[in-house]
Amino acid sequence: MIRTIQVILSIALLSCAVFSSAYAETQVALPPPVIKELIHEWPVSPTWETALYTFHREEFINPKIVEEMQGPLADSGPQIISINIHNANISNQFFSEVRVRTTKTMPYVYYQEQDKEFGYSLVGITTTGIHIVHTQSTQGGSGVFHTLLFFIYTDTDSISFGLEVIPSATPTLTLIGSLPLGDRFAGTITFAEDLLTVLPPKGGTQPIPFYSGGIIVRFE
Repeated sequence: MIRTIQVILSIALLSCAVFSSAYAETQVALPPPVIKELIHEWPVSPTWETALYTFHREEFINPKIVEEMQGPLADSGPQIISINIHNANISNQFFSEVRVRTTKTMPYVYYQEQDKEFGYSLVGITTTGIHIVHTQSTQGGSGVFHTLLFFIYTDTDSISFGLEVIPSATPTLTLIGSLPLGDRFAGTITFAEDLLTVLPPKGGTQPIPFYSGGIIVRFE
């Protein structure tokens, strides 16, 4: 009987050792975050501060528009770069019931269709007018896919057809970049004084695509 107990204890200790070893192997040491400085004069419309539809106050930009501009998760990049945000926000093409969930920071704006959900929250706005938006997408499975999108408001050259055919300027929302954060991102995203910091969770179990140790971007 005593020998049987000793065998059981030995097996239990060995199992614990194997589990601890496996767990230790998952604690991969990630590299330090990549530090970048982005210097560029973006063609931002001077009226962006008074835009009717925004990411952070009502009337909110319809999340279905943001989803379409982000593009399918299986694609390498978006296909819709610019959109007439005023006409799109009141169109049938991008209609959905806009819902808002209150958070400690910015509101989370989303829509649901059956078991699908897509939403966004504003991370911050640079002094040059770049809107940094954090999106979350579920497609019915257990995955929750996170992405950072970078937008600017621009005045796009267009043609106005009426009694006269004349050139005009159309206010548009333009996507200038996207940064995938992966499935069920649990790291941190902070923005202050034109400095964006994206870090993976501690422990090294969930690196960020492209920048496994995180990325810090200063916008100039």
